[in-house]
Amino acid sequence: DLTARIGAITQELRSFARKSHPTVSTVSVNAAIDGALMLLGSRMRRAGVRLVRNTSIDAPADVTVLADRFRLEQVIVNLIQNALEALEDVPNPAITLSVSRAGNLVELAVADNGPGLSEQVREQLFTPFVTTKANGLGLGLVISRDIIAALDGELDLRPSDNGAHFVVTLRSA
Repeated sequence: DLTARIGAITQELRSFARKSHPTVSTVSVNAAIDGALMLLGSRMRRAGVRLVRNTSIDAPADVTVLADRFRLEQVIVNLIQNALEALEDVPNPAITLSVSRAGNLVELAVADNGPGLSEQVREQLFTPFVTTKANGLGLGLVISRDIIAALDGELDLRPSDNGAHFVVTLRSA
């Protein structure tokens, strides 16, 4: 199942690279999160990162959005991987995944309790080839933002007291 999922995600990335249009349908946000966690769960456990999943009181247990499931999963994987890398030297590392509804929009937040981002990095965050990683390409967030934009949504960095707080906003199904 994991191999099939990885193959499907890889195929979706190839399709995106060809600038094809995503297949938009009703997608369970929790199913997309579960798919991403299936890929990253063991890495999170090895790193000792605590996972917190919050669903706001105004959002039903199974929130759905208009999206392409594999592309949404890829964005979630990228955001969680970035958080994992930011947490490498942090005591009591944690990643919080939150889902909430705001009118006809659904917000999926990926937040960590890492060191956060400098003002200089925040200003150039979605610029191609800008990275804080020694071996990074600086394309993950750019591609993720493009994927979400192709789904008529937004990917933003929100202010946070500590760590990074990314929010994916998509239309509710």
